[in-house]
Amino acid sequence: MEYDVIIIGAGPAGLTAGIYLARAGKKVICLEQGRVGGQISIAGHVDNYPGFPEGTTGADLIALFEAQAKRFGLAVQMGRVDGVKVEGAFKEVSVSGFPLKAKVVIVATGLVQKLGIPGEEELLGKGVSYCATCDGALFRGRPVAVIGTADWVVEEAIFVANYASKLYIVAKGPKFEPTTESRKELLAFEGVEAVTGATPLEVTGDNRGVTGLRLDVGGEERSLDVDGVFVLSGKKRPGTEFLKGVVELTEEGYIKVGENCESSLPGIYGIGDVCRSEFHQVATAVGEGAIAGMDAIRYLKGN
Repeated sequence: MEYDVIIIGAGPAGLTAGIYLARAGKKVICLEQGRVGGQISIAGHVDNYPGFPEGTTGADLIALFEAQAKRFGLAVQMGRVDGVKVEGAFKEVSVSGFPLKAKVVIVATGLVQKLGIPGEEELLGKGVSYCATCDGALFRGRPVAVIGTADWVVEEAIFVANYASKLYIVAKGPKFEPTTESRKELLAFEGVEAVTGATPLEVTGDNRGVTGLRLDVGGEERSLDVDGVFVLSGKKRPGTEFLKGVVELTEEGYIKVGENCESSLPGIYGIGDVCRSEFHQVATAVGEGAIAGMDAIRYLKGN
């Protein structure tokens, strides 16, 4: 399938670029492997985005972004990007092994919380996930582990608990008690177990998928027999693994971009948190989405 533009990431930056391009009549598709809206979609209250004097929720804000983009004909498709390569005037984007082609690629993958442990990257999409509400239903009747204890993580764990046969909450702290309503709800599920004082060491598995999670629990090793691992804690890093060797990246993995958000390779753009190591704001992401969208239109005219 050929497009004028492929946007990778359906957060504020990606959706804004999509609005500009779809409104200009370009054939454009937006790919998303997690939740539409990215991290801002789970924000309880957004108070600093212009146009909302009383503030709004992240979910409501993203719903408006998406509705506006779709009004102009932007297609949003779920899928994980495996790689990007250049073929003449086109860029080929591999989505779960299926190739898509476009003259322009706009990368808006944002930041992903990663543990950086063995097996995490190798088993991504084979049992390792960064979005519980996206993939939780795939583990109906199967054991899983959820890493993290923040309030939003607990909400995602509740969703998974409706499907999993066994759910381990892996907590770094010494306790995981029913101190909030959401924690009470989660711990009330049959088969939910909190593993506290735990540090993940390795996700184990084979070519068929995840088989377990190794932990350090108080200085002693413990292995959890699970089919799925939801990584919802860890260091935030740019999601650019599929771009290594294609465009210039910083040592931390951020895309190096110029004034108009174009990368070192003409026709590939980086926008939002994926090309910026500070000032992670919806407003800045929207601005870069608009810049990349307009410059991409100009690039397509030149080609």
